[in-house]
Amino acid sequence: MATGMLDGASRISLWEATAVPAPDTMALDRDVSVDVGVIGGGFCGLSFGLRMAEAGISTAILEAQGPGFGGSGRNGGQVITCFKDNPEDLIAAYGKERGERMSMVGAGAADLVQDLITRYQIDCAYRKNGVLICVPGKRGMPAIEERARQWQARGLDVRVLNRAETADLIGADLYEGAYHVPNGGGLNPLSFARGLARAAISQGAQLYTNSPAIKIDREGQAWRVKTPKGSVLANRVVIATGAYTTDLIPSLRRSVMPVQSIQVATDPLPEELRRRILPQGHVVADTRRLLLYFRFNERGSFVFGGRGSLGGEQIVDRHVEAVIDVMHRSFPETRDFPIRHVWAGQVDLTPERRVRLHEVAPGLISIIGFSGRGVAIAPAVGKAVAEVVIADDLQGGVIPVQPIRPVPFHSFRLPAMAIAAQWFRLLDKIDAQ
Repeated sequence: MATGMLDGASRISLWEATAVPAPDTMALDRDVSVDVGVIGGGFCGLSFGLRMAEAGISTAILEAQGPGFGGSGRNGGQVITCFKDNPEDLIAAYGKERGERMSMVGAGAADLVQDLITRYQIDCAYRKNGVLICVPGKRGMPAIEERARQWQARGLDVRVLNRAETADLIGADLYEGAYHVPNGGGLNPLSFARGLARAAISQGAQLYTNSPAIKIDREGQAWRVKTPKGSVLANRVVIATGAYTTDLIPSLRRSVMPVQSIQVATDPLPEELRRRILPQGHVVADTRRLLLYFRFNERGSFVFGGRGSLGGEQIVDRHVEAVIDVMHRSFPETRDFPIRHVWAGQVDLTPERRVRLHEVAPGLISIIGFSGRGVAIAPAVGKAVAEVVIADDLQGGVIPVQPIRPVPFHSFRLPAMAIAAQWFRLLDKIDAQ
């Protein structure tokens, strides 16, 4: 990488630099009573809270910082529909009826995002230009061909592209092929989170920012969630804190492995160059175990992302430099344009890369484990869980209720994950051949 490439780069995300203002909110400074409390103001918690408020159920959302502060506002902004699992995998795991229903929730996720944007007039620079899930080598082609077969059988407009077709849409010969999903695109994720927050407030939800939940206790048939200066008493409480889960429920924090995702953004590229790179405006992610992803934002900045460190918020320059190096090797034309923004957010990985719904205790629910697909999937899951809470039928819902399963030897996860990352890099190199 060229020396000094990070000189002058802001550590404020491109999304924060260009986002719409957050709605006016305040910290919780008193005791309030509601039907439902939500801990976490990311996509899932906001979507859940919005649906509850739409149904006329009194709802209070507690957010430790501001809406979208965590991974929701600091990702690549890629609206990718469907769970990572194929429908037949979900059927094998959860049975025919639930597996199909769960698959359909994922399949409709991008449509839900667009519906929310339209219905609540959310200004988040959404562009529905389609998604390419790209395969580095021939070994990966059968998997996307099988995925396409399963989804085509269920009516989705998806197809597999060959090497030449993929190169034409990317503007570089980088991949063996791609899985093309027209129903998807890109947006400013922080603006989308702030728009969901504004929508929830408009429907009557109470949103308290700078109000971290520090303790939760059973109080009769209800739960009291305490913050530094107040509390929420609610009949039901939903925890939707993702990778930013604290020791409020220690076993829940130990059930996921936070992994950092780093992004960089250039100055806006010239129009002539944008006609060559991603000429039809697709967003791209690949099938590597340590995946890469890239797109343009609405102003023409090239956004490129990959995996960062394995713990904490601190951005490590060598990880950033590695991401930029891959970007420059993949798209040499970008070398001439400075990096203006560098940022990172944490992803809540589960070992099986599946969303988990837990009933921690009667009336206390958690949703966790979006594993990098949260922009579209988290709002969809938040809404789906809200529907079964409204119906008072958690066990019969689309998302199966599972026991919390802490990762064995969680305190030793960092060295173990570092070894796994090296192994994944080797496997990715083999698969790309």
